[in-house]
Amino acid sequence: YRLEEEGRFAEALDAWRGLESKGFVGPSSPRRALRCGRLAVRAGRYQEAVMRFDELLRHHPDDKQVLRGLESAGLRGAREAQSKGRWLDACRMWEAYHRAGGDIDKCLRNLIDCARYVAQSADSIEKMNDALEAWGILKSIDPYSQEAQQGLEWCRLSLARAAERASDFITAKQHWNALLELSPDDHRALDGLRRLSAAGA
Repeated sequence: YRLEEEGRFAEALDAWRGLESKGFVGPSSPRRALRCGRLAVRAGRYQEAVMRFDELLRHHPDDKQVLRGLESAGLRGAREAQSKGRWLDACRMWEAYHRAGGDIDKCLRNLIDCARYVAQSADSIEKMNDALEAWGILKSIDPYSQEAQQGLEWCRLSLARAAERASDFITAKQHWNALLELSPDDHRALDGLRRLSAAGA
């Protein structure tokens, strides 16, 4: 408590972690777990805060204090990630903000921008998978988003073709099938699956 009073939030959080390791803090002691979540926010450890509040919500799904904590952690974490150009992290934080019941318009407006930035830098398989996740987050929150739909189709198409070029036919087939789920009767996916079938994959 003294560390908190002195504004040494990171050190206070580490002290509470020590208690956690001894079993004194956790879902069975929600007040202490809530305190740790709030400390993580004040220490600027937003990803940890989100994880803590999510864990609490699993046991106390309607707790307004926990929801407020998650909303605060998601919003602050998203803003920090955006300021540092960590666009996928920002998408994940906006998703947490949404889970807590945060303002949907604010969430979608920022999420669309962040997903676009992730997609703009998708110049490798790893970054293409990042873009796939970002567009997937947007679509999970706004199922009718045409931009998310087009982004997901583009990612699946690009990843399927890349896998084919690398002769990774199992992965290619997964992406072609995923593209068909997004866009039934997509001729590019059907052609891709026919090629794989002809190659004996």
